Amino acid sequence: MRLIFDEITERKRQYSISSGQWFPAVEGVSVMAAAASLEVSRKDAQTALLRGEIVGSLRMVCDRCSEPYVEELCCDFVYLATTREEAALDEGEREVAETEELTLYLKDAVIEVDELLAEQVHLAIPQKRLCSEQCRGICVGCGAVLNQDPCHCPEEEKVTPFTVLKRLQKQ
Repeated sequence: MRLIFDEITERKRQYSISSGQWFPAVEGVSVMAAAASLEVSRKDAQTALLRGEIVGSLRMVCDRCSEPYVEELCCDFVYLATTREEAALDEGEREVAETEELTLYLKDAVIEVDELLAEQVHLAIPQKRLCSEQCRGICVGCGAVLNQDPCHCPEEEKVTPFTVLKRLQKQ
């Protein structure tokens, strides 16, 4: 979906996007359902305000146990889109104001909504995908999924400097 900057007015316009074509391809993540809503209005002659929300259900694969699970997606976002020139400052490092990190500097007077939505989804998906915080993963020895099955590895006696003392204690 594309919004032409010059067609945005001060009156707030609502958009509902239910097709998942904008949803990005992310390895290990598939979309069960996703929808986005967007509110757009002109702030001044060169700036537009975009507020939105993405909700949906994602099927993911746990990074520890490799089991599939479903996670709800819900994220809000705000952008300022402007046709002003971006100030290229050659000051080295500097602190960025919150309004600057939310600002989209448009080269063309077109807002690519699909790209904004895809960016927000990428930010909302956790880097470490876990089916639960208590996920125990997979045993490296026998391959058992420790959330469902016990480990089948044979009990091995660990060799430590205290092993000799343990043997003496048993006698």
